[in-house]
Amino acid sequence: MAEPERVRIRIRGTQKDAEGAVQHTETQAVARHDGKGGKHYLRYEDRTLLAGQAVPSLLKFSENGLTLVRHGAVEQRLEFVRGAERQGLYRSPYGNIPLTVRTHELSLACQADGTGRIALRYDLFLQGAFQGSCALTIEIEAE
Repeated sequence: MAEPERVRIRIRGTQKDAEGAVQHTETQAVARHDGKGGKHYLRYEDRTLLAGQAVPSLLKFSENGLTLVRHGAVEQRLEFVRGAERQGLYRSPYGNIPLTVRTHELSLACQADGTGRIALRYDLFLQGAFQGSCALTIEIEAE
């Protein structure tokens, strides 16, 4: 397998909670990109989750969907498939919290080297209760 390529990622998000309050987030990082068989893997450290503490994160995507996996101080797995509802998990020191995502839109416009743009719109449920509507834009550029 070829050596992973370094890319820059920028993840911008908007979350609108059940009461209508809107929050904007942005994460930028250098990631390692691996691609094989039409699947792309971006490995990076997210420093926005826990007061600057690095949380190893993986974005895995193909034309069929996108999966977010985090390991370390935060354990999380979410799968996004256009038009589908998927169960996820958030593991905390206080126990496991079941999550559900209902993906409304997912568009992937990426090249073989992983560069491109991903747009995602979904609803998030925590233990079955609606938490909010979310939108993410992921831009991937060569470093």
